[in-house]
Amino acid sequence: MTAQIRNAFPVFELTIAGALLLIGWAAFRLYEIVPEVDEGRHALTQLRDQYFLLGDSVQTNLSELDDALESFLVYKNEEDLERFQKQSLQWSQWLIERRRLWMDADVALSSEVTTNQANRIHNDLLPLLTRIEIGYTNYLKPAKYLISNSGRPLIKEQLDLREKSAQRAKQRLLTLGRQARMRGEAMELALSNSQERFGNLTKRFRDLRFGLLLAAIALSFLLILVVYRGKLAQTQAIIQEHKNQEAEQQATLGKIRHFGQLAQELAHEIKQPLTAMNARAYTLQRTLSSGTEAHKDAAVIRSEIKRLDQIVKDFLELARPNEPNLAPLEAKQALEEVRELMAPHMAEQSIEMKFECEDDLQLLADNQQLKQVLINLIKNAAESLERGGTVCLRGKKGRRPLKGKLDEVAIIEVEDTGPGIPLEIRDKIFDPFFSTKGDGTGLGLAIATRIIDKHGGNLEFDTELDKGTTFRIVLPSATKKLAA
Repeated sequence: MTAQIRNAFPVFELTIAGALLLIGWAAFRLYEIVPEVDEGRHALTQLRDQYFLLGDSVQTNLSELDDALESFLVYKNEEDLERFQKQSLQWSQWLIERRRLWMDADVALSSEVTTNQANRIHNDLLPLLTRIEIGYTNYLKPAKYLISNSGRPLIKEQLDLREKSAQRAKQRLLTLGRQARMRGEAMELALSNSQERFGNLTKRFRDLRFGLLLAAIALSFLLILVVYRGKLAQTQAIIQEHKNQEAEQQATLGKIRHFGQLAQELAHEIKQPLTAMNARAYTLQRTLSSGTEAHKDAAVIRSEIKRLDQIVKDFLELARPNEPNLAPLEAKQALEEVRELMAPHMAEQSIEMKFECEDDLQLLADNQQLKQVLINLIKNAAESLERGGTVCLRGKKGRRPLKGKLDEVAIIEVEDTGPGIPLEIRDKIFDPFFSTKGDGTGLGLAIATRIIDKHGGNLEFDTELDKGTTFRIVLPSATKKLAA
């Protein structure tokens, strides 16, 4: 997997997430559309029923009233009069109740989202009711006049006019009742024709929702796969990097063992001649006058003999390293001791030494050998800075591959703000006898690597030119052992 593909992952993930949101919104809207359509049909059905109710009310009540009126005019029966009055009162109350209910419904409809057709028909319902109320009033006036003046021959012409007026009002009311029925029947026909279309629409929406659900599942799976592969690739890259570093360390340790065997064989052969040469040089130096060239030469000879003796000692340490006495250590205390030891030396070189450590960090280590490694790393960091700069000694917890297994570890870092390690020598810094210092033996990092390996840990480094270098000691954590 290339870096370009890995860098494109966030954009790809955002694209998929946006598509999922869009699909979710579309599916949600589909779930709203069908109820909205059904709600519109329900509103039309209610209005159809109201038209039928209004038309039937006109037909029924007008028939009852007209029958009671005619019977009273012919027979002058009080029962017919009571029947007329009762029926007229009931119908008047019914019309008033309808108006109140429909006006309340009109207010509710105006505050909700309904179909244009429902609004249009509902707006026509109240005017129709108003015309029926007017026609009913026009009918009641002459009808009541006929009842009050029935049997009075002197006003026969007036009675004939009122009777004709009542008949005209009656026909007008019947016409309005038929209009209400016709509108209800038209809506019934429209609802019947739309039923099949509504069923097909519902089925298509259901199929579309199912398709969107499948698309959402597929995109979710793809998103999970992309994220998983991205994280897996990063984890594999980290593990592979640590494996490479471990392989390099093992190769370095192989070289160290080879040179260690050589050191064992040569140490005893070199040690005695060096001791004898040093003793003779010391005797010679005492016989010479101080400040003479011969005295200076003897001093140089003794200095070089001491350096050779130190190389032999380092060889012996590589060849026969002491086994570490591993014990649980409080990292903060151990690192604090190293900081106090090195801080004065760093201050002389105008180097700021920082210290950071988690309070409950525990590790398994030999305290003396760990100090030896840290002092060596801090000295190297200080030498890379020349004068001025910062060295930070840091301790923290982590989870890192250690001996091929991802586990809880204690991490100790020595970070400097120096020039960094040049690319061409990065593969050589752990090699024995490799040194960029004129008076160095080139065995410091090799010995540190051997000690950390004996501890069951790793010695790693990160470096960046003109920004600095961080050497990182990764050791087994003592937390589990203490808990046990």
